Amino acid sequence: MKLTVLIPLVGFFLLFNQYTESLLTLPNFLREDLGLQSGPSLSPRNLYYTYFGLCFLGVGSFLFAIFCPREIGSEPNIDRYVINAPSINAPVIAKDDFRTLLDLRFSGLRSSDDDAGNTPDFPDELGSEFHGLMEELYKAVDDDVDGAPEVMLGSGYLDFTKLARSIWNNVRAQWVWTQPFYSAAPNFARDIAFVKYRFLDYTRFRMRLAVALVYLVGFLLLLKPTLHATALLALAWLQAG
Repeated sequence: MKLTVLIPLVGFFLLFNQYTESLLTLPNFLREDLGLQSGPSLSPRNLYYTYFGLCFLGVGSFLFAIFCPREIGSEPNIDRYVINAPSINAPVIAKDDFRTLLDLRFSGLRSSDDDAGNTPDFPDELGSEFHGLMEELYKAVDDDVDGAPEVMLGSGYLDFTKLARSIWNNVRAQWVWTQPFYSAAPNFARDIAFVKYRFLDYTRFRMRLAVALVYLVGFLLLLKPTLHATALLALAWLQAG
C-alpha cells in the first residue's frame, strides 16, 4: 500500500506504452495449456481503471502517512504499543503522556462541553475508559488532594470530568493538589498509554472518513479489471475442460 504513492510517477512509463499493453496478452504456452486458439487480453480501458485505482490508493496512503498520529502509524497494534510504551520506565514521559491525554480530552471544548460524548471523535466507550483511569488516579492520591473539585455528585455517582479539567487547566494556585496526580502518573504508565492510544485512534474523524472514501474509490476502480481478468481466466478454463 505504501508503494502505491509512486504510481502517479511511474504510471506513464509502466502502463501507457505499447510494450506494456503487449504483455497483457496471454503467452503462447499458457494459451496452449488452456486449449485456446487466441489469447484473451485485458482491454486498454482496464489499464486506465488499474492506473487510476492505484492512484487513489496512493493518495489515500499519502494522506494516511501525513495525518495519522505518530504512535498509531508506528505501531498499529494497541497491545504491542502498551507493552512497549516508552513511558513504562520513564517517569517524565509518563507525565507527558498524561498531559497529552488531558489535552486530547479537553482541548477545543468549552466548559459546557465537559460531558459531551457519543460523537465520532469521542464515543461513550472512551468516556468510560477515561473515567476509570481518573478514578484509579484519584484513589492513589486521595490523601493528597485537599481542595480538589468534588467528584461525588448529588445523585451518588462519581464524576471525574470537572476534576480532570482542573488538572488540565494547570492553574498555579491549584498546584498543591494537581501535582500529586502527575506524580502518580508513572505508576499507571500502561493504563495512560492505553487510553491515550484509544483517544488518538478516534481523532480527526473527518480526515479518517475522507481517507476511507479515497481508498474505497481506489478499490472499486481496481475491482473492474480484476473481475474482467478473473472472468477471462474462468472462461478459458471452462473452454479447456
